[in-house]
Amino acid sequence: MINVMASSVLNAPVSSVWGLIRDFGALGLWLPGVKSCAIEGDDPGDRVGAIRRVEMGDVGVIREQLLALSDVDHAVTFSIIESALPIRNYRSTITLLPITDGDRTFIRWRGQFEASAEHAASMEARMPTHIYQPAFDRLAEILALRETRS
Repeated sequence: MINVMASSVLNAPVSSVWGLIRDFGALGLWLPGVKSCAIEGDDPGDRVGAIRRVEMGDVGVIREQLLALSDVDHAVTFSIIESALPIRNYRSTITLLPITDGDRTFIRWRGQFEASAEHAASMEARMPTHIYQPAFDRLAEILALRETRS
């Protein structure tokens, strides 16, 4: 199993960040490269078991399933159930923790997956640098815009 992780500090309270993260169907708002994102069927974006269909510009369609969502722990866990990426058994958790000094948020995205030997190193490098960190950067931009508007 390959384990990957990225973390960052966002200059906004957990409640503001959680409002963006907890809706499983809103990934397209804060993950760069998403062409479209929608929850399949009639499930709401916070129902455990919901499946989202994400169309990414560089890898095509990815289908993911929401495995757990906690408003208490500010954590969301999901798995990839269909993808053209050269990985299998992908599962990840995004967790938010309050930083009380300045009312900021520590965000951590941890993933694990399996990959063939020929793709393992490239996918291990890709996840934190080309997916997780750009998502954090976009979240920071969104939150900064909201702050300047209020």
